[in-house]
Amino acid sequence: MRYVVSVLHHSIPSIRPGALAEEDDVGWHFRAAKALTRYGGFKAVAMRPSGSEDYLTKIIEDVPVVLTPTINLSPSRRLLKWSEYSPALAQLTEYLVKRHEAVPYIHEYRALNSELIIRRLINYPMILQHHGSRPPMLRNALRPDLISDVKELSKIRRETLLKRVKGAIFVINRVEKEYLESLGVDAEVMVRTMAVDFNELKPPSMEEKRKLRIKYGIPEDAVVLTTYTGVFGEEFSTLKGTHLIARLWKDLRRVLNIRLMLMVTGLGEAWVKAFRELGIVAYGFLPHKTFIELLKASDAYFLMATPGYYGGIGVAVMEALALGKPVVSPTLTDYPELREVKYLGAVTEYVSNEDDYYEFLKALTYIVENINNYKSELIRSLAYRHYSWESFIKNFIQVINKL
Repeated sequence: MRYVVSVLHHSIPSIRPGALAEEDDVGWHFRAAKALTRYGGFKAVAMRPSGSEDYLTKIIEDVPVVLTPTINLSPSRRLLKWSEYSPALAQLTEYLVKRHEAVPYIHEYRALNSELIIRRLINYPMILQHHGSRPPMLRNALRPDLISDVKELSKIRRETLLKRVKGAIFVINRVEKEYLESLGVDAEVMVRTMAVDFNELKPPSMEEKRKLRIKYGIPEDAVVLTTYTGVFGEEFSTLKGTHLIARLWKDLRRVLNIRLMLMVTGLGEAWVKAFRELGIVAYGFLPHKTFIELLKASDAYFLMATPGYYGGIGVAVMEALALGKPVVSPTLTDYPELREVKYLGAVTEYVSNEDDYYEFLKALTYIVENINNYKSELIRSLAYRHYSWESFIKNFIQVINKL
């Protein structure tokens, strides 16, 4: 039985007082470790910085979760590094790899703590996981801003380390794959997004959907469109179209003569209040279980991504597909079988101008007007082949066998 050390480079704030974020199923390091244990027969441990001086361990859903102490860097060192620094994370990962022949599975490779681990284990095979970070650009290091220059040059230096990695790099979009291959990395590069648990995410029955609508005060006869616009560490981000939501709400009510509800999650506190004043059902960052219940109570999901978005198809999109909900999103362009997208919903251009906006509005309007033509079981079965943990484990084992 192989050991896997699933490592995340940053701390995660708790959603509930007194509980670790992992207890609310937050963090890809934890979700991956849980799936590798449950569906792959691996022994997996999930690790990340604690965000404090504390060293914490806890078993959550049969997965050992380890949080290592974090050291705050001095202001001068923050010019070159991230503010969060956990040497203990790298030391413990190195120990587990050498002592138990564990496979390091490092989430997001463009980060200081990830770099520390990679440097310590550069002669060992590993799996790196992309989560949407963009490659550094030389032109960004030539701006008249000394701090930005230093940071960007540090990132460029760190990028060369990827060339020496042995093993595999999972990326979440084709652009990143092409970039890494042009960089000349030794590792195998595979477009392999993370996955969602189709065994836990099942299309709701009519009765379950009705009860959820009652629970959350959603009219039973309304067509409900849901989106998640949250970006880690940001109160308001344009990457997922937050700045276009108010306009979209106004235009949808103008063109659709039905009872409609627009639900937006992942907002900063001030924006929750502002959107609610417009008649939009708005939420901040929710426990994962609550978000899934709201998604089950919805009729369709949309993601109004802009060109700056680099996150692949998107987790919430995968969750919506697993629940059998039609989706409107530019990110469906990363779905492996484009000829099947018409059964899943609609793919649009990334929204960067007026033409793109109206194309998105038209596509979303079409989905609403034809909502009954989309078959939840078909949507789910097509998505299962690419975004289930079972499909992920299959690829993971293929890579492990080559290490």
